Amino acid sequence: MIQLEQVSKRFNKSLPTETLALDEINLNISTGEFVVVVGANGSGKSSLLNCIAGSILHDSGKISIENNNVSEWPEYRRSRFISRIFQNPLLGTAPNLSILENFRLASLRTKSKSLHSGTDKSFDKIVKEKISFLKMGLENNTGKPMGSLSGGQRQALTLVMGIMDDCKIMLLDEPSAALDPRSSVLVMEKAEEIIQTHQLTALLVTHHLKDAIRYGNRLLFMKEGVVFKDYYNEQKKSLRLEELSELFD
Repeated sequence: MIQLEQVSKRFNKSLPTETLALDEINLNISTGEFVVVVGANGSGKSSLLNCIAGSILHDSGKISIENNNVSEWPEYRRSRFISRIFQNPLLGTAPNLSILENFRLASLRTKSKSLHSGTDKSFDKIVKEKISFLKMGLENNTGKPMGSLSGGQRQALTLVMGIMDDCKIMLLDEPSAALDPRSSVLVMEKAEEIIQTHQLTALLVTHHLKDAIRYGNRLLFMKEGVVFKDYYNEQKKSLRLEELSELFD
């Protein structure tokens, strides 16, 4: 599904502040894997997600998605495969538009657009059915402006918006970091359910080590731009919080 071959990225080249973010990364992520990525600040976690998404272009190496070499593809072309959930609940939605209008935009992310797209009653019904999965009562308030909702509500809706089109990969960049504890738990539980139900390939960057232990079937620990540890399936299941914490020392 996702393959990185000798992928490197430097920021501020030839300047005193030059930083090696990714150092010849080799990584294969199979279809349906839910990969959690942890590491200290500056370890390369977000750079890894950004390079896969295409929001930054790597300097050398090759990135492939479904056997397509996407190394030179801009972010909008990669969106045919990828849905992204950001740390800030304010990103990824249009605050002045209603919930329904935001879902209309999400459904057209990779399709040709017209003035009448997503305006019929059947679309409204589909959106309400999808939102009801969240069990927040928001399916009865689809005319409400997105900007009037709480951060947890917006982030949860963003998860559902991510599967309105033919998404195959979900990239989650600390999606619960800006939320209160209760909203954080809800968003993570719903993210897991969506990933499993729709058989998505997913990468989650998080600083919450308890979430890193709980979610996913593979865990990458990054350090100084490389994958320092890679725990699969049973290895990850047996990983203890104390053991993971010690990697940061």
